[in-house]
Amino acid sequence: LMELAGKPVKRPDGPPAPYALKNGVLKLQAGTESVSGTIDLDGEVLAKIETAVPLVSDMTIFDAQRQGKDLPVEQSAASTKAVLGPGEFAVSLRAGLPLKIEAGRAGFTLPVPAAGAVQLTLVMPGDRTNVNLSPGLITSRTSSGGQTTIEATLVPGRPASIWWAARESVEPVAPREVRFLSDVKTLVSVSESAIGLVALIDITVVQGD
Repeated sequence: LMELAGKPVKRPDGPPAPYALKNGVLKLQAGTESVSGTIDLDGEVLAKIETAVPLVSDMTIFDAQRQGKDLPVEQSAASTKAVLGPGEFAVSLRAGLPLKIEAGRAGFTLPVPAAGAVQLTLVMPGDRTNVNLSPGLITSRTSSGGQTTIEATLVPGRPASIWWAARESVEPVAPREVRFLSDVKTLVSVSESAIGLVALIDITVVQGD
């Protein structure tokens, strides 16, 4: 014990990571050629100095704000960073991605922020749109007003492949009553042992099949 008392335990110099992203909420809407919307990120700078925090990657940033004020960001080929001071932060981004249009379907690859939990709300055109998402889990799907909305939970830090195809809605054809004109001529012949019957029928259909 005397020896241990003479060698006090060295305190750690700082946290294991300079920052942490706690959660992200993505609200996007698909157009004819691109996908755009807002990305809200909550996190905390654990270091005691200002730190460059990577927010998103491979996305075009139109605007960045923190607590209602403009936030300067640095965009590079790899990611978009913001210099933030110690403490908790909440950042809101307006971003966009190009759509990839193929025969019969449209889609895009979404770079998912490396946060603790990431939620996605995506609005697409079409009432009967079939949506696929990988990796991730679609938790809700609704259609109204010519649009389909999904809510999903994404895998943090892993790009999500999202694509959809609109189902054609075929209106059922109501059966039509058959109407026709007919003319029947009947010839009856009687012999000693039998009665013969011959009918000549002329039908003209004016409605129906």
